[in-house]
Amino acid sequence: MAAIDHREVQFSRPVRQIFLMLSVLGLVAVAAFFLFREIQQVFFANPYLNGVIIGIFVIGVMATFWQVGQLIAAMRWVRSVQAGYKGIELTRPPSLMIAMAPLVREGGMQKRIATSSTRSILDSVSTRLDETRDITRYLANLLIFLGLLGTFWGLSKTVPAVVDTIRSLAPADGQVSDVSVFDRLMTGLESQLGGMGTAFASSLLGLAGSLVVGMLELFAGHGQNRFYRELEEWLASFTRLGLISEGEGPEGPLVALLERVDEGLEKTVEFAARAEAARIEAENRLARAADVVGQMAEQIENERSSVAQMVSEMREGRENQSGRDHAVLTVLKRIDQGQSQVASSQAGMVQILDRALESRRQVLDSETRQHLRNLDHQMRQLIDELALGRQQSVDAIRAELRLLIRLIDERTGGPGGEG
Repeated sequence: MAAIDHREVQFSRPVRQIFLMLSVLGLVAVAAFFLFREIQQVFFANPYLNGVIIGIFVIGVMATFWQVGQLIAAMRWVRSVQAGYKGIELTRPPSLMIAMAPLVREGGMQKRIATSSTRSILDSVSTRLDETRDITRYLANLLIFLGLLGTFWGLSKTVPAVVDTIRSLAPADGQVSDVSVFDRLMTGLESQLGGMGTAFASSLLGLAGSLVVGMLELFAGHGQNRFYRELEEWLASFTRLGLISEGEGPEGPLVALLERVDEGLEKTVEFAARAEAARIEAENRLARAADVVGQMAEQIENERSSVAQMVSEMREGRENQSGRDHAVLTVLKRIDQGQSQVASSQAGMVQILDRALESRRQVLDSETRQHLRNLDHQMRQLIDELALGRQQSVDAIRAELRLLIRLIDERTGGPGGEG
């Protein structure tokens, strides 16, 4: 099943409306500052009723900003639903979006919803918006009513005062002074003007407060209407449209049943698509795991080949070292044999010379014997020097051979005795 194209509707923040509302309040505050004395006189014409009017005005202003606050909370919650934040279904939704909370908890935002569900959500939001508007409208009308109430209250005080004034103008028996009549007229006019002040002061405050609250409610209503339109566009982006409204006409129940069947088929297809995606992902993971195992096996084989090559090189080195040691031993044995032969030949020469000297002693005279003794002594010295030189030569050759064996061991990396 193709993925649902949720058209991303950007919900606009009511920044402009808030700015206009604050501007209106700022203008009212500036006007009250410059007209403070006049307003004070108007207020004290009937402080109790005018105090009630000002209190209702403050409540109306707070109600308009409360509407905007509810709108901002609903907008923030819908944006969180759009972004798909985890845990949003567990949070308590704003009062304007309570009808949409079950749909979010059941995961209905990830699929198409029926027209009846969309209509139900929009009707609920519209009803709650109208309820908030009714409050501010009632407060604005209440301000007008209190102003009219003050007007009629002042008139109710003025009319009896006029009657009393007219009656007081009639001269009493024996009274002919115009001063007393004029005093009674002034007293009556004062009562009448006091009643008129009450009437006009209450009417002025009530109408002005109603005007300001109505203007604030107008700006807040603009923000609510825009939010409602954007919500309607967003819900329409994933609403399943039907040819006949559910429950209307003789085919209404059948159409409703078909839509439920269609919804069940969509769920089945969606589940199959998720299962297929999971299967493909599992196959991809298995393929990646097989590649990793293959790479590990290849690496192990390369390491095994490297180890085998190193072992072979070590064996060849040991064999070569054994061959060198054997050759050195053979040379040493030959040198020892040669030295033994030289020693034996020298011993034979000594014996021959001894025999010759012994035979010559018998025939030669004393002078010749002395000369032969000298020769014998010199010959013995020569033989000793030859033996000493032979021993020194053998020691030097053995030292050179040991040095050669040590160098061979250092080159091959092993002791000489292991070959």
